[in-house]
Amino acid sequence: MEFKNLNTVKFQQKMKPAALRIYQAVFPGCDLEDLRGEGVRVHILDKEFGIDSLINLPSQQWITLQEKYRRHDAMCYMDFTQEYMNGVGTPYESPGEWFKLGAQLYFYGWANADETAFEKWLLMDIAKYKILVERAGGIDKLGKIRQNNLHGRASFYAIPVKKLESCFITDYRWVKIPTHETAPAEKDAQMTLFDCTPTATEAGL
Repeated sequence: MEFKNLNTVKFQQKMKPAALRIYQAVFPGCDLEDLRGEGVRVHILDKEFGIDSLINLPSQQWITLQEKYRRHDAMCYMDFTQEYMNGVGTPYESPGEWFKLGAQLYFYGWANADETAFEKWLLMDIAKYKILVERAGGIDKLGKIRQNNLHGRASFYAIPVKKLESCFITDYRWVKIPTHETAPAEKDAQMTLFDCTPTATEAGL
């Protein structure tokens, strides 16, 4: 594994507890099942449908989830980066995440400066996202195509987060996330997805 890719994996592992705190605040009592692996250990839902994790609910239902964690310095762009093609311009060019996005929800978050929590984050309904793209006339109508030469020469669309707000089920503005020091009694008092209706006067992202 290349050093830069290894660095990305380490960052994802470091931020995973912070993501779990968000899921547990939005879906009380849930737990997370990570489907990602390497080589033959990659789960078919991850490999074929872009599903990174399952949010297992107390009712014994589950929600499929795609995740992307970004570093703090990327927050200045406030864009949603949708991978489009892998290996662009190489013999291994292949369709990227956009063509196999089978999850129900997309978690997208920007780490804080010390990488202990997510400073900003969103949970997006992927079905609504796809419908928005269709109504716009294609993903190129929402974002700009970009090239990432650091990780497999992938191309991606950078979409302003503001354009996707109608697809959110919730975000950092409506849910108070407990820190890892928060006591159980305090956790019970936090807002959840089910009582976080936005008001007309709330500020934007």
